[in-house]
Amino acid sequence: MRVDKQEERDMFISLFRGRGDVYGHEEGKCVKEPLTVEVFDKHLWGMSYIGVYPMVPFNGTFYVQWGCSDIDIEDITLARRLQAALHAAGVTSWVERSRSKGYHVWVFADEPVPASDMRRMLLVAHQVAEVRAVEVNPKQETLAQGQYGNYVRLPYACADQQTDKRRVLDDNDNPTSFYDFIKLADAHRVPAKLIAELASFYREPQKEQRIIEDYEPCSSLSDAMSVLSPLGKVIWRDGPLEGRDRSSTITKLGYECVRCGMNPSQTKVILASADKRWGKYHLRANSEHEIDKLV
Repeated sequence: MRVDKQEERDMFISLFRGRGDVYGHEEGKCVKEPLTVEVFDKHLWGMSYIGVYPMVPFNGTFYVQWGCSDIDIEDITLARRLQAALHAAGVTSWVERSRSKGYHVWVFADEPVPASDMRRMLLVAHQVAEVRAVEVNPKQETLAQGQYGNYVRLPYACADQQTDKRRVLDDNDNPTSFYDFIKLADAHRVPAKLIAELASFYREPQKEQRIIEDYEPCSSLSDAMSVLSPLGKVIWRDGPLEGRDRSSTITKLGYECVRCGMNPSQTKVILASADKRWGKYHLRANSEHEIDKLV
């Protein structure tokens, strides 16, 4: 039997508890005001949608009630693979279609757990599922004084509205009603002990090696180089400048290839050779796929 809206809101709050002194605005800013039940009501039944900052400090440790991994591309198979990896370890998770594109994979603990445990458990699941961990919340394990961390926009904005956006999906990829979701999520919270146990399996990935010397260019590289502009050649030769990362630099090189009128095949040759010199993607199993996406 369905409960009234006040009880539904209270169940929702118990799942998505976080900091109570601030909350996230729909447009991406931090609202430095108390996160009251009235604010939750406006999210669920009104038109003022919010996000919650998960990391709450207590006695020198940061705790969270939930974790969320953001699959920021329109590929539900990645979200389901991550969900399957969690399920295999005894962890119930929930796939939500986000507001614009992509999906969120949520996990709810039966009690507050250290942020490090929740984050590392999700990272282990990403490694097992072979799904790239782009945005795993909590994004940090600890925070400096005065920092709030990052918030996540909550699902079920306008909970009574019929839509598949910001809704948890069932096994057939159909939206689950608000009440069914909170009832099931509350009944399948993950034990803190299990989260800590799975987090203990996490190992930091090995840093990628930078390979510059003894590089053998492919046979078509010289042809592509003959089209590349002087600026492009400098970027290719010198790599990232101090203070710049490899991702933005290889993207800038790609733009320069396009500006020079290079075709996709020539651009791919240039980017692949630069990648081997700088060591961004080439040691990964899906390195060619990453270059293809850039092209």
